[in-house]
Amino acid sequence: MRAIDLFDNYLNGKLSSTEKAAFESQVLKDEVFAKAFQEHKQLVESLNKHADRAELKKKLKAIHEKEFGLNSKIISINREESFAVKHGRTIAVAASTALIAVLSTVAVLSAGGYLFKQQSNQITDLNRVVMELKASSDGIVAGITKNSKKTVYAPANLEGSAFALNNKGYIITSYHMVHKADSIFIQNSQTERTAASLILSDPKLDLAILKLNNDNLYKNWQVPFSLKGKVSDIGEKVFTLGYPRREMVYGEGSLSSLSGYSNDTSMYQISIPVNPGNSGGPVLDENGNVVGVIRGKITGAEATGFAIKANQILKSIENIENDSTKQELLAQNAKKSSLKSLKRSEQVKRINPYVFNVLVYKKD
Repeated sequence: MRAIDLFDNYLNGKLSSTEKAAFESQVLKDEVFAKAFQEHKQLVESLNKHADRAELKKKLKAIHEKEFGLNSKIISINREESFAVKHGRTIAVAASTALIAVLSTVAVLSAGGYLFKQQSNQITDLNRVVMELKASSDGIVAGITKNSKKTVYAPANLEGSAFALNNKGYIITSYHMVHKADSIFIQNSQTERTAASLILSDPKLDLAILKLNNDNLYKNWQVPFSLKGKVSDIGEKVFTLGYPRREMVYGEGSLSSLSGYSNDTSMYQISIPVNPGNSGGPVLDENGNVVGVIRGKITGAEATGFAIKANQILKSIENIENDSTKQELLAQNAKKSSLKSLKRSEQVKRINPYVFNVLVYKKD
């Protein structure tokens, strides 16, 4: 009997009691035999985990045909069945196992929606998924601190950034952040957590406009910036403010392209590192004008972010049918920026109260 057949019969329980005893004795006495058996056993176990080879190949072929328009070909391998060629079959089985593992990985990736993504999906949304364990531990610490009056909140599902659009309590952020939200809150160092409602949205531009529910919080607002109506120049120096962490983070760089991913002219490309939590934050020029809203970045790329152009935001607002709402939203743009000629640290100090951490709760 060939060694491989003997291995298979042992693993499948087809040996008699005498043959089984002899086999196990051989494994104990012969190291080469034992090693060959263990290798074969591992390969068989791996093959059993991937029993649906034909289906996986079929799926891979379908993926190739769909994504590339090519007819996928299966390459057959002629294997030496004789055990006279030492480990010949083992090598062939190992190669098959490797192929199956690759096919399985491809199938899993495809099922997860990650294989051959459409170009628009290669822009990573920069919402920040909250670490529930960290939030819970913070709550415990706050709860045991003596005389602590701090309210402990349940961790949000997503967090991001936003900024004031005018003095009337309107705030702009990313649509993908608040889409299907059960509740939305904003906060920063000067504004305690307060609820906001989704008023308007533009999914195509990935923009959403919120309104604070408590009008007492914005009755004294003096928003110092406005949306820039003209397209900025390539190479122009810009800076960002946002919440990739609980504390506001500043970043600076320049406009590296007047179009975004796949030549999307509604966006700028910026040479500023942007991270999860930056979505919805403002991009401002040296005079403190808002030139864009952070949209995302290229998957896997560093210091390559994208921002929706401010003039596109203004066009979106101008398309609102309700004239009173439209005029209220555009009122801030009739005012000149009060940040021009100030040094950067002073600009940031004045902008900070009007840039917010957005906390989003979703049922799903």
